[in-house]
Amino acid sequence: MKGLDNILAKITDDAQNKADVIIKVAEERRDEIIEDGKEKGRKKVAQIYRDTRNERNKILARSTSQAKLKARDMIISAKQEKVQELLNEVLKELENLSEEDFISYVKNNLKDVTLSEDDELEVPKRYKEAVKSAGLGVKISDKDVENGFKLHKGNILYNGDFEYVLESSREDLEKYLAEELFKD
Repeated sequence: MKGLDNILAKITDDAQNKADVIIKVAEERRDEIIEDGKEKGRKKVAQIYRDTRNERNKILARSTSQAKLKARDMIISAKQEKVQELLNEVLKELENLSEEDFISYVKNNLKDVTLSEDDELEVPKRYKEAVKSAGLGVKISDKDVENGFKLHKGNILYNGDFEYVLESSREDLEKYLAEELFKD
């Protein structure tokens, strides 16, 4: 039975050798799969890192941009407030003109208008006597205006109300005041 033992031993050895080869191939394949998985993992980590860095940079850029816009808006708002304060001061000054300065204002604003006795001029109560004495050649209305004047010439109204004049010139005045106040 020695021959049978030899055959069994040979079959066992061959099977063991084949098993060893299969195990070796399987271990090599396992190592390749593990290395491939690690490489894919490293690439994925690198991609995630790049994506995260890019997203962080975008967030920082947006935050910086928003902060700059907010700061700019605050500066613009402060400048607009200052200009508005100055316009309010101008209005107060105009509302407190001396009689002589008020008459000068009326004359300057009506210098290109041909005045007649039929025209009616409305002025603030406190300036009525001075305007009557100035001899402008118009009828002084019994109606009062709060500030400035209104001239009724037929169907035409010449509005010299200080608030109206300031408002109608607002854009130019704001630009001028801003340039003068906030020179760099």
